[in-house]
Amino acid sequence: MRITLVGSRHFGVTTLNMLRQHGIEIAGVVVADPEDRLAAAARTAGIEVRVQADPRLVVASEIADRTDLIVTAHSHARVSREALAAAKLGGIGYHPSLLPRHRGIAAVEWTIRKGDPIAGGTVYISPIAWTPARSPRRSGASSRRAKPRGSCGNARWLRSARNFWVR
Repeated sequence: MRITLVGSRHFGVTTLNMLRQHGIEIAGVVVADPEDRLAAAARTAGIEVRVQADPRLVVASEIADRTDLIVTAHSHARVSREALAAAKLGGIGYHPSLLPRHRGIAAVEWTIRKGDPIAGGTVYISPIAWTPARSPRRSGASSRRAKPRGSCGNARWLRSARNFWVR
C-alpha cells in the first residue's frame, strides 16, 4: 500500500516511523511548513516532501502519484474532495478527542480544562461528516479528572493519545 502522509510535528514523525516500521510504502509527505520536523524526517528518509500552497487546504496536485490512501497526522488542513479522489482508497485522519466532543484545534486543552473522566482519540474517514457508525476506530482511557498544569498535563495526555493511533 502506498500512503501519502499529511501532517506535522512530533505526531507526524511518530506516524511516519510507525508506518515505515510496518513496511508501508510512503509515496510522499505533505506539510504546511517546509521547516517542520516531519518534513526534515521525510527528507532524511529520502521521501519526497510537498509543501501546501494553502496551509488550510490539501489539493490534488500535492498528493503523490499512485497513492492508495491519504493519512493525516496532526494536520489542521482540510483535504479537498479532488485530493481524496486522487487516492485509490480516499483518506483517513486522527483527531485527539472522542469525537464529537471537543472538536477543533484545542481538543486536548479542552479535555484537560473540562476534567473529562474519559479521554481518547478518533480515527475518521475523510471527508464524510463524522458519526459513530462511520468512525473506524475510537479508543479512550480514563484521564483521572486531569487538571490543567501548563504543558505537563498536556504532554502526558498527548503521549497517551498518540498511543491510540500508533498501536
